Amino acid sequence: MAWGGSRERLHAGQVRGVPVVSRRRLQQVGGTIAALVVLGGGLLWFKEHTPADQMAEMCGGVLPVDEMLELTGTTALGFDHADDDLELDTWHLTAASGVAEPEGLSVACRTNTGIEVFIQTADGTNDPYFLSSPRDDALPLPLGAGWTGFVMGSTVSVLLDCPDWGSRQGGGILVTAEAEGGSRATVARLATVAAERTAERTGCGGETGARITRIPGDAGGRKVTTDEATGTCATLRSHSRMRETAAPGTSPLEECVLGEELVLRAFYGTFISERDRYGEYGSFRKPTGDDSGGAWGSATDCQGLFGTAVYELRTIDDGDHDLVSDPLTSAERDDLRRFAEGSAERHGCRGLVLPGA
Repeated sequence: MAWGGSRERLHAGQVRGVPVVSRRRLQQVGGTIAALVVLGGGLLWFKEHTPADQMAEMCGGVLPVDEMLELTGTTALGFDHADDDLELDTWHLTAASGVAEPEGLSVACRTNTGIEVFIQTADGTNDPYFLSSPRDDALPLPLGAGWTGFVMGSTVSVLLDCPDWGSRQGGGILVTAEAEGGSRATVARLATVAAERTAERTGCGGETGARITRIPGDAGGRKVTTDEATGTCATLRSHSRMRETAAPGTSPLEECVLGEELVLRAFYGTFISERDRYGEYGSFRKPTGDDSGGAWGSATDCQGLFGTAVYELRTIDDGDHDLVSDPLTSAERDDLRRFAEGSAERHGCRGLVLPGA
């Protein structure tokens, strides 16, 4: 039986209504797909190896990338020639004796551009005193913005209390960050963001502060007379000229420089040097005393992680004052008492004891 209209001729394997594709065309399409696959893999490799992505993995992935890029002077994608020389390193720290740290603590990382970050428990896997030890040319400036910590020179220390953690878990989180040449506010954001992200990952329920945009105050402190002092040197009378910082009671280190030769310092909790070796009074060994370098007292039961405190009056490290031939005056010892009383009150301490009391 004859059908009307033209008859369509089908090639082997062809489905009616689907156009025939030549072998050459198939080869072209296949080559394009293969190129896209290779290109996609290359883009994935490139993305995983940019400075931004490498920085996002440092110190367990808790560092803020924007601040790291700013402090290292590199670009996110690594197009700058200087980016080729960037080196990053991360390592884990040994837990403090008797401390069962939450997973993810303790860790440290560095770049070859001068950035170092240590993230550990508040009890201190590494002695925090030596990570941010006092200097005569830079006083500890309180962070502000609701954070507990300080900036001293190019170093920032952040202390975050974790109320649900006991001493067995380390009590809280301590982040220390150093970046030579970086702005104080940027280094402070690096440390505070790392502390906040570490708290989220480890289940620390501590209260965090706000974003830090500036750190007020000169690195060397504010020069004041006895009548002008309102911060760490307030109420002191033995020297007519002093250097001080603000004193909101949120810094685990406080200082007041008396004249050119003496300095008053307050150390709280983990910032008392060598506690892991000598106990709660660290290198001071006992609650109160005198030696050839000065005098000190202490307090206990301070608020939260401040714990035990030590207050000292000593000669400046590079000074010429010899306390053996020229001992502390009664007025200077009175200033040790006033300094200790003011600092202890700000930090919620009890049981203050001083030499000669």
